[in-house]
Amino acid sequence: MAAAQGQNRRVLVITADDYGYWPSYNEGILEAIRMGAVDCVSAMVEREYCEPEPLVESGVEIGLHIEFEGRWGPRSGAPARTALRVQLERFGDVFGRWPSFLNGHKHCHARPELATPVFQTAKQIDAPVRSVNPDHRQWLRERGIDTPDLLVGRSESREPAEPRELRDPPLGVTEWMVHPGYADKASGSSYDRARHEDLALLQKIMLRARFDEPVWGAARRGSLTEAFSQAPAES
Repeated sequence: MAAAQGQNRRVLVITADDYGYWPSYNEGILEAIRMGAVDCVSAMVEREYCEPEPLVESGVEIGLHIEFEGRWGPRSGAPARTALRVQLERFGDVFGRWPSFLNGHKHCHARPELATPVFQTAKQIDAPVRSVNPDHRQWLRERGIDTPDLLVGRSESREPAEPRELRDPPLGVTEWMVHPGYADKASGSSYDRARHEDLALLQKIMLRARFDEPVWGAARRGSLTEAFSQAPAES
């Protein structure tokens, strides 16, 4: 763990969150994979729509998208550990292996009651963790956990769909979190329409990457595993 953070190179990792949330969102994520627009996908393993076969067959790197709010009672250490353990075991049952990385729905994995169990789990399974801000990043690295140097992407629909850092990623490992999907009001997601916007943006930038220079310029694309390996990630 805690391999070189890619300080002498630019690596862009595009991660699609929320696989399993809703069927039409799964379709959008799978479409983004087919067009080569995402490098990693985080799965919500307690959702009834988390169907592993299409994701496994795609060959994309798969991580655990931890859920916590409203499911495990009071906000304290014991429910947090229970939530994580149950979802980790469920991931193993569904995908037949440990997750390649850990992050959380609405960044719940960085909350005080989950942060320590998450880093302990990451240590045990040798997996990187998404850091949500500089303080969280430093805290993880002090404990020997690999984490990107920068996280970009929107969590609310009123924010710009394309992060400005995408045009010129800084040195190091940049993770761009996206939520591609086909809109469906029945999902109940407040981010419903924005998912279609995310998918349309991915389609646009991949079309440019095919026929012109990629918007991310000289940065290399790669999965989180590739980003933290000793060898440079490949485009």
